[in-house]
Amino acid sequence: MDNPINTPIEQAAAALANAAAMPMTVTDEETLTLVRDLARIARHLGELTAAARDRWADWGTVTPHLQQAEALAADTTRCLSHAAGTYAFHDARVRIGCRALVHNHLSTRTA
Repeated sequence: MDNPINTPIEQAAAALANAAAMPMTVTDEETLTLVRDLARIARHLGELTAAARDRWADWGTVTPHLQQAEALAADTTRCLSHAAGTYAFHDARVRIGCRALVHNHLSTRTA
């Protein structure tokens, strides 16, 4: 049976490899994918930290550090997810607005 800890490690490694392979001159859509991948990496980091915290629960001096790391990973996940969602929302509105402007412009030219 596979170790359940390996799954998030493999997924995070795949997302990180994808992010590292992207050149810095990528499109906005590719950047959005990168930010979403970074959010997934942060989520997996939190999951792995929680697993380590559970495994080392008897070590009272270690647990607070792992709890803090888990909270930081959750904050990072939330921030990256919000950044991606906000960008996607505004990008969609800009695209809709541009289409409406073009449509209005074309309508006034043919009238």
